[in-house]
Amino acid sequence: MKLTLARFYWPADAVVDTLNFPEYFQSDAGQVSVSIIDIPLTHKSIDALLTPPFYLEQWFMGQGLFLDTLCGVVIDNYYPPEHPDSSKIQRVFSLLAEELDVVPVINKDDLADTAQWEHFVEQMSILHEFNQLLSEQLTAHKLIEFHTRYKMQFLAHSQPAYRRLGPLVANIKHEPSLYEFAHQYRQHMMRLLRYSATLQNHTNVVMHLQGYFRKKVGDEARQRLTTLIHQYRLGEIPLSEVKTTLRELQATAPHGWLAQQRYLYPWFIDYDL
Repeated sequence: MKLTLARFYWPADAVVDTLNFPEYFQSDAGQVSVSIIDIPLTHKSIDALLTPPFYLEQWFMGQGLFLDTLCGVVIDNYYPPEHPDSSKIQRVFSLLAEELDVVPVINKDDLADTAQWEHFVEQMSILHEFNQLLSEQLTAHKLIEFHTRYKMQFLAHSQPAYRRLGPLVANIKHEPSLYEFAHQYRQHMMRLLRYSATLQNHTNVVMHLQGYFRKKVGDEARQRLTTLIHQYRLGEIPLSEVKTTLRELQATAPHGWLAQQRYLYPWFIDYDL
């Protein structure tokens, strides 16, 4: 399997740095190699991009990129901030971040920020799994299964957006075109994932998952989990400690629905985000 990224850099004659990015990710279905396509931005291509109406998909196809396979865009500016042309690349970044509904976009400098890097990887991971689904023989059952796997992940990002996404899936059997529905679903899903997951939302999610063990594990194990959730809510421990304990309880008292949840068992298994 392959994950494709586009790196747009400016100016076109810049000597680009090596993008500090893994050569591959280990996914739940095997190794995923990373392919980075470098595309120089020129005044002409930027002007074409920034001229309304914004036909972004056609513009991307003109660069040899296709939104059904692209999993991320990195914007790389080699002009200093005070350079008069730097504002153009900032406009490009803002346009793509606002208008590109399907593919996550990040500024190269932000890759060094742990929170932004993890959010970007999370979006790429989910989009990659969904794109693999689109490349197979698509069925309504597979789409419903995908949504089920990600319910808790979506809930951690935005409860209102999660509640809007559910009815789409509930009406899937009434959709005239499954592929059109899948593209519509992907658009809504990636818009949801733009919201940063919050401590409060994560707390609500892990408390919800805690409920599955209420009658399956002993008082000591339940109390330990309750204490960890409280410590996480106070900022005393990372979320990973709570998730590790949930996985341990799942191993002790298996639950079929929990075993599916990407919130506990992510597609990119090296990134417990």
